[in-house]
Amino acid sequence: MEKLDLESDIMKKPKFLSLQEDDTFEKMRQSRLQKNKRKRDSGLNVFEEVVKDLTYGYMKIGDGDEIYGKNRKKKRVSKAKELEMAMTLEALKKDQEKGDIVAKNHSWQAAISRAAGIKIHDDPKRLKKRIHKETKMREKNTEKWKERVDVQQKFRAEKQQKRSENVIDRIQQKKMRKIAKREKKLLRPGY
Repeated sequence: MEKLDLESDIMKKPKFLSLQEDDTFEKMRQSRLQKNKRKRDSGLNVFEEVVKDLTYGYMKIGDGDEIYGKNRKKKRVSKAKELEMAMTLEALKKDQEKGDIVAKNHSWQAAISRAAGIKIHDDPKRLKKRIHKETKMREKNTEKWKERVDVQQKFRAEKQQKRSENVIDRIQQKKMRKIAKREKKLLRPGY
């Protein structure tokens, strides 16, 4: 019994030693991590400081900066109105007196807006195509919806028909059971 106690005492590590070893290991690990972090951060800090001030989005160009401000909400113009505006612009461009001036003005404004990241819808041909495509898609979707409603109505009608048939069958079976029970009773002697 004494041998067992001695062996178990030898096999056990003193608690203070194991804690001390773990503590030193942890300190070494932390110091290595800090060194690596310093190496990584040394190159990135300069880059991060430069990039910190960068913003993405609209550019401010010229006098019309208020138009593209972040606080101003842009109202969505309908496609029909866009088409109408594009057609009037085309008509103005074809005018002999003011056509060149209007064309120059519009081309500059469009170029500035495009550079600022704003989409310009000024091609009547494309606008017509887009409107036509949307109407076709709308018609197609309405047809699909009507078809879906018809299928659902047919399905409901079939289900109701099946239910009514089942109810009728159940009533018939109940009557048959009553008749069979009565006949069975009548077959007994003494009645």
